[in-house]
Amino acid sequence: MNKPLDIGETLSASWETFTKNAAALIVGFLLLAIVGGISMGICLGPLLVGYCRMCLRANRGEKVEIGDVFKGFDTFGPAFVLMLLVGLCVMIGMMLLFIPGLIAGYLLFWSFWFMADGETSATECMKKSSELARADVGAGIVFVLVNGIVNAVGNAIPFGSLITGPIAMAMAGSGFDRAVNGGAQSHEVDSYQQPMQPGA
Repeated sequence: MNKPLDIGETLSASWETFTKNAAALIVGFLLLAIVGGISMGICLGPLLVGYCRMCLRANRGEKVEIGDVFKGFDTFGPAFVLMLLVGLCVMIGMMLLFIPGLIAGYLLFWSFWFMADGETSATECMKKSSELARADVGAGIVFVLVNGIVNAVGNAIPFGSLITGPIAMAMAGSGFDRAVNGGAQSHEVDSYQQPMQPGA
């Protein structure tokens, strides 16, 4: 990874992001779960891209709104394909004595973040995620494990996941920005809330 993933700093950043954008992140997370479930997973990929994009923008100090979770639908096709491919890779890996599935899950952890950050090719997102995950395996595994624990803690209390889920996502977004973009920063965005290319 370009920069080490510091657990303390990313957790602190995610808590700050959450407290400043609690309503949007909580309701957005709830919509992600409800609409994703009602659609039998068909809309889950685009919703994940939209929510990841929300977290990235919130981490960068940009304004986010509840409806932003649906803005991942501008990349519906690529996001749907990405969800299908990632799910297939992990499922096949789980069938092959479980461990390969965990490895696939780790290597593809950042896939949706790359699409949220502007990459539109599903296979390229998976390739970049794998490269990022393999760049610093030790720090990456610790980060993913802690992120998973933060996310799972909420399951111990009623509706707790509505708090820990957004925090875990914001933490992952902070880690992604630090590793790929050198830290949280403000970017100009287009009408679809995607980073604008130089000269656009």
